[in-house]
Amino acid sequence: MSALASLVADSHSISPDRSANTFKRDAFSYGNVSPLITRVHRLVDDEMLRTVVDVAGGQPINGNALDMQVESEKLVENIFGSANTQWRVHVVNLKQVPQDLMPLILGSVLELYSQVLFRRGQGNSPSTLLVLEEAHHYLRSVPDGDSGSTSLAYERLAKEGRKFGLSLWLSTQRPSEVSPTVLSQCNTWVSFRLTSEQDLRMIASACEWADKREVSRIAGLPRQHALLMGGAVALPTCIKAMTADPTPKSEDGKFDGWIE
Repeated sequence: MSALASLVADSHSISPDRSANTFKRDAFSYGNVSPLITRVHRLVDDEMLRTVVDVAGGQPINGNALDMQVESEKLVENIFGSANTQWRVHVVNLKQVPQDLMPLILGSVLELYSQVLFRRGQGNSPSTLLVLEEAHHYLRSVPDGDSGSTSLAYERLAKEGRKFGLSLWLSTQRPSEVSPTVLSQCNTWVSFRLTSEQDLRMIASACEWADKREVSRIAGLPRQHALLMGGAVALPTCIKAMTADPTPKSEDGKFDGWIE
């Protein structure tokens, strides 16, 4: 990553010197990319980032020289599979990634994935269901320089991924914090109880099948019950989820007695 920072600086600040018929480094142009160089070096020194990213890089796959297209194809194949992959379910655990770095890490991976999908073309990738858990932590539009561009990867996949065999399954407890562009592409909704007025408004605006009366039912749903609506059903339907086995340890605290 340090080497990439140097390449960025040189590629942007080197300009032709017509008087000497050669090239020179322009200090003014370098000043435009200096904040980016500083940000890269700050990430290189971040201990949390180094736990999930090898900032020193590695050996090229082909053994000769680094090739962005070859490296990205191999990474996408390792994470998302290919037509020759034997396994059918792959779990990517990102629990060690800090929340402030999650949009940067996952956004970069999905950006590579979208580039590979579009480069392969239609019909050249296996049908894939991409499940994104706790999507409100990273699948959001952030206006700052670190994460604003990475949110475009989610939106691009949501809008154009279907014709390349990709389907998205989003799981979130806060729909209001998810990118509105991505939510607007959701065809089927399964909503358990939500009490936040902001979340309910987001569902009403993003889901074309949700009218005011149906959305008001969401706030009063009992435990394990959900409202199913969208393209998968003719009418909004209340369903009950099966009891998990083993049950998750997510019960409310027991405050009905005193601890002696």
